[in-house]
Amino acid sequence: MNAITIASLDTKALALRLHDLAGEERAIQVDFLLHLDEFDRRRAYLEEGYGSLWDWCLRSLHLRECAAGLRIAAMRVLRKFPRLEPALRDGRLCMSTLTLLGQVLTEENADELLARATYGTKAEVDSLVASVKPRPAPADGVRRLPVPRPATAAAPTAVPPDGPAPAPGLTVAVPPGPQSGERPDPLASDLAPAVAPAASCHGVPAAEMRAVSGDRWSLRVSIDRDLKDELETLTMLLSHVLPRGDLAAVLREAIRCGIEKHGKRKGAVEAARRRSARPQAPEAGRNPRAIPIEVRRAVWRRDGGRCTWTTPDGRRCDSRWQLEFDHVESPLIGGRSTVENVRLRCRGHNLLYAEEVYGREHMDRFRREGRMVPNG
Repeated sequence: MNAITIASLDTKALALRLHDLAGEERAIQVDFLLHLDEFDRRRAYLEEGYGSLWDWCLRSLHLRECAAGLRIAAMRVLRKFPRLEPALRDGRLCMSTLTLLGQVLTEENADELLARATYGTKAEVDSLVASVKPRPAPADGVRRLPVPRPATAAAPTAVPPDGPAPAPGLTVAVPPGPQSGERPDPLASDLAPAVAPAASCHGVPAAEMRAVSGDRWSLRVSIDRDLKDELETLTMLLSHVLPRGDLAAVLREAIRCGIEKHGKRKGAVEAARRRSARPQAPEAGRNPRAIPIEVRRAVWRRDGGRCTWTTPDGRRCDSRWQLEFDHVESPLIGGRSTVENVRLRCRGHNLLYAEEVYGREHMDRFRREGRMVPNG
């Protein structure tokens, strides 16, 4: 199907075609794993002149390290539990979630864990695995990242890791700063260093939040020098009320303050005390887009802090990302900022509705000019 044919499809047909392609892709992936299993059983990579299946995948199939490791790991789990093949084909599991489940799967619990992991995200399945087999939580700590080396062409690892990666701790990794004349780091000395952040597939330390048990998570994130200094300052300010070296408690306090500040503005958090009523501005002098804080709070409660956009068949978006208050009837045509006329929408669906009302060309011009959405 060429680009012209694809562009001619209406949205419904395009969505159906993508569903078909996703199914075909899953089928091809499963067939690949089955063929890879047979290739590995025969040790055919030796006949091809490679020392390991890993080496053959990288140098013959030209897969990258992450892709090769994922496929080999998924193949080995599928080899032990072939009855999971249908779940891979219909999308209940993917290679990532299958590989995670492989850490705790047994013949006795396979059916139960499959039911609990069905259509779960990678993070959800990882949390499920941790609830079955809790991981040791590394010590909190702040450590300096090593100075990056110049990029060199390194040979690929001979054998991929078969087991899970070490669980990251609540680690704040700081890029290297001045090496001479530097004052001691109170946080680094007070808190035990944790494991070093593992690099992503692209070699960059990635932020990660990972379950270590059913109700506990470890956090790993890289920050710059300024944020590290601010974290240290907050730790010192809280030193009279928090245990020494409790980095999680410091972050909790910072997050709570952030939620309170931005939650009040969004209407997601009730004010601790109500301010005395101020004289209301005359209706004619108000910004028609302005939404009173009492309306924001009521709308947030009513909509559950989630996007209310709904498909024709009744499926609601429910996103919590980049939520915006949207007027059902635009203020430009007389819509008022009342609870009944305001709803929560994620930014994407707010823009979609604006395009339906004003047209895509009109909205594209607004976006190019960096202006706000006309519908408010």
